[in-house]
Amino acid sequence: MSILSEFLESVNFLTVFKFKNKKNADVPQTELLIKSIKYFPAAGLFIGIVTAFVFYVFNKFLPLYPSALISIFCLYTVTGGLHFDGLSDTSDGFFAYLKSGDKNRFYKAMKDVNTGTAGNIAVIFYVLIMWSLIISANQTYSLYLSPPSFLALKHFAGIFSILDFKFNFIYLVLLLFPAAGRYSIVVASYFSETPENFKGIGTVFTEGTDTKTFLYATIIAFLVICLLSGLAGFFSILITILAVLLTALYFRKKFGGVNGDMIGFTVKLSELVFAAALLGFHKVL
Repeated sequence: MSILSEFLESVNFLTVFKFKNKKNADVPQTELLIKSIKYFPAAGLFIGIVTAFVFYVFNKFLPLYPSALISIFCLYTVTGGLHFDGLSDTSDGFFAYLKSGDKNRFYKAMKDVNTGTAGNIAVIFYVLIMWSLIISANQTYSLYLSPPSFLALKHFAGIFSILDFKFNFIYLVLLLFPAAGRYSIVVASYFSETPENFKGIGTVFTEGTDTKTFLYATIIAFLVICLLSGLAGFFSILITILAVLLTALYFRKKFGGVNGDMIGFTVKLSELVFAAALLGFHKVL
């Protein structure tokens, strides 16, 4: 498979866009998915580009607040709700476990096709927090540093500072948080395993993400994020990786590993962590 084919396959899995490749018609779907994992951060950037473009279009004739909300709805639409369901199901299971201390209640709640109160609240909180972060980016920051500031490494703010190019920081947040979120799939999968009673799509990731795939995805993620946002992005992705590792460690200790829903939960959590960290570090640096 070519690089383009593997990248397009990652887009096929992570979004509602479907790019057909006749050359891969005879290749098993699982094999295609495993080969595409290393391009998940790049596919996340693609999602970010679509999300930022939708915000740009609507913000031309709508105020900031509804435009930011529409951009989040766009994220949901472009991904087909992928990972939102994981956030919801895992939250239902997690709160059932907290209330009872019974792991079987956790498993039962996660497998329930009906979304519980905790799941609905988790999705609402995600939307509200992300919405507030997007709005904060617009109100507080802009992506601009002069060339002399770029020459001082500690003030490096990404490739746009080299170009002396100024635009609203909100677009950088919209571009990068989906990339960080999809990279978290690779991190969580590499450092986790799937318990026997949760075999499914999560198994493809935890068993299919080898060291080569992890390193390849890490290089892509750091190149994309650091080139566009500099040291602020570098420290933000480090904080995000730490959050993912702690989450994966908790799931492994309590439930024996992760399944697809738990990975989805991790994606949404990492998106919030990265966006908040990027705002904070950009202000400080």
